[in-house]
Amino acid sequence: MGKIWYDFPDMEEDRTKNTALRAACFTGHRELPRAGSAAFAHLKRRVRAAIALAAERGVSRFYSGGAEGFDLLCGQLVLEAQRTRPQLQLMLVLPYTGHGEQFSKGDQRELARQKEAAEEVVYLSTHYFPGCMALRNRQLVADADLCIAYLTHAPSGTAQTVGFAREKGIEVLYV
Repeated sequence: MGKIWYDFPDMEEDRTKNTALRAACFTGHRELPRAGSAAFAHLKRRVRAAIALAAERGVSRFYSGGAEGFDLLCGQLVLEAQRTRPQLQLMLVLPYTGHGEQFSKGDQRELARQKEAAEEVVYLSTHYFPGCMALRNRQLVADADLCIAYLTHAPSGTAQTVGFAREKGIEVLYV
């Protein structure tokens, strides 16, 4: 699957919908453009814009699966957005209690910071098991009214999560 970009300026009619949203989930790949690159800066701008748009549409809770890459980036940006929008809440839905122990030291520190700052941290299991990531992905979608996705290729867990969102009938906002 090629890159899919959602053009935010074309969403004017969506901004006026009377459908109030409460929660959004993030899904995206672990591999991101190189930090400091123009592509990474562009992705961050798109995620910030998606968070702002979601907040304008009534979203106050943002669910993240706490994975390396896109999830941790989105968690950082929700916490950043709280400075000007204190009603925003970061909610972590983690697949098992040891999740993150295999991350790099920097990502372990970032996940710990997000756990500390999150409004809620939910663990779906006490241990890793085959299928626990898919269970986490389903739970992210179950709690959401909107899915913010960074999807550049399939098959992937991200594509699976977008599929769950489409099955549920919720809007998918591609960044």
